[in-house]
Amino acid sequence: MAKPELEQRALERARAERVRIVKLAGQDRYLARSRTVEPGAYFELSVSWGRVRCSCPGFSYRGICKHAAALQARMERDRPDAVSEEELP
Repeated sequence: MAKPELEQRALERARAERVRIVKLAGQDRYLARSRTVEPGAYFELSVSWGRVRCSCPGFSYRGICKHAAALQARMERDRPDAVSEEELP
């Protein structure tokens, strides 16, 4: 499966399973709770240079996972909008 397809599938799973991400105060690190591999365990996510990495087995295997997809989507959603041409002097 190609990377864009894997990313889309991971995002769909994140939405369907309602993956929740918690930011650690004052850091670019996050936690996501495992519901399938090790129920009750947490996986650590980090962001470096705009790239999200996760400590879960799925990310280690595929380079993408539902946790990373959920955080990436959240970061894109929360990113400040670019300045429109109307706002330029």
